Amino acid sequence: MFSSGSRWLRALLALGLVALAGCRVVIEVPTGGQVVSEAGLSCSSGSTCYVDLFSTSQVEVFQAVAAPGYTFTGWTGPTACGGLDTPCELNMAPLALFPVLAAMLDDDIDIHLAPSFAAVNDPGRYSVAEWDNFLGGLGSFSYRSDSFLYQTLPDAGNCDPGVLNAQATNRFLYALNLVRRLHYLPPVEYDAFYNAQMQQANLVQLANDYFTHHPEPGDTCYTAAADEGAGTSNISWSSWQGDPAHYALGWANDNHNVSSLMAAGHRRWVLFPNLGYTAYGQVEGYASMKVFGFGSPPGYDLPDDLEYVAFPYRNYPYVLVEKGASPTPWSISMVPSSGSGSFGYFGSASVSVRHAVTGAPLSVHSQYTDSIGYGLRNFLSWMVDNWQYDTPYIVTISNVQMPSGGPVTIEYPVEIDFEDF
Repeated sequence: MFSSGSRWLRALLALGLVALAGCRVVIEVPTGGQVVSEAGLSCSSGSTCYVDLFSTSQVEVFQAVAAPGYTFTGWTGPTACGGLDTPCELNMAPLALFPVLAAMLDDDIDIHLAPSFAAVNDPGRYSVAEWDNFLGGLGSFSYRSDSFLYQTLPDAGNCDPGVLNAQATNRFLYALNLVRRLHYLPPVEYDAFYNAQMQQANLVQLANDYFTHHPEPGDTCYTAAADEGAGTSNISWSSWQGDPAHYALGWANDNHNVSSLMAAGHRRWVLFPNLGYTAYGQVEGYASMKVFGFGSPPGYDLPDDLEYVAFPYRNYPYVLVEKGASPTPWSISMVPSSGSGSFGYFGSASVSVRHAVTGAPLSVHSQYTDSIGYGLRNFLSWMVDNWQYDTPYIVTISNVQMPSGGPVTIEYPVEIDFEDF
């Protein structure tokens, strides 16, 4: 704390002086958190913010708030409060005892304040043991059998969509929320009211041997419910009857998105913070996940420090990120302060990926951005060449325009985990 006159004066005299526009605090926030003040300041990750100092009666208290997956390790020296790990109080009162120093409030002086954040291992977000157990059974016949999937078997010849067992929908929901947990997103709830709608949405695909969000009257086994279900869902097709968890992972990976690979619309719904509810259907190899059109909003509030949703993010299981002939696009979506409105965060942004230890850059290409309505509208994606498993990288998105000002730079670590499985 800077309430003691002697420490405050020593710190002030030791700070670098830069001729700019009056005495002010310059707050430089790295990746991993934000700085807030009792006076209402909110300085986000990657930003530089300024607070004017103008009176010996002024007291400013700054607090560093770590983002999910990070911890605050202290204020860096030799800046203000350097070496402390408590809220930083800048109390101007001691200056009144020294007229020469009090006069410095009118001078061109910058007082720098910089927090330090460190990434932490968070087993609540990513449990290797839990993922290892999950992946060990992924796709096994026990999760693909008729007896596991169906309470009543579908019959396309008679336009009967069948009924899924609760264990099948629970299997899907578990996988979906396991993925969402990687991103600090709240779990979604299951709404069984839409089960029949989801089954009919898949039946019409099977009966007509097509793959569409818009079945039409006159199509075999068409119903209004099938049309509504297909139009409000992620849909998928496989040549074989799959494990329900397989479809959840596939929509998150989204490397086989035939409509628009780089838009990754299925992923954006899987990772939509405000999703709230879902329902699932499966008829042989056709599957659907309802993503909007529910009767009520989610019953929870999002974390205040959820600034963005990135994919992949931090330590990440290999099964969700592929390379080779069908590579997975990497992506980030910004989380607006209210709702999911559009804003041009990424209109002038650029992406780089570098080795976290050596600094060697990787080839980044096919950058794409949009603000259309797949879950979070404010979206940026790119491809990364020649990345390796079990290797730490740093992703940097520069020149991100923020609604409250900007631009800012966003950085986060990525390591795609293979050797632990």
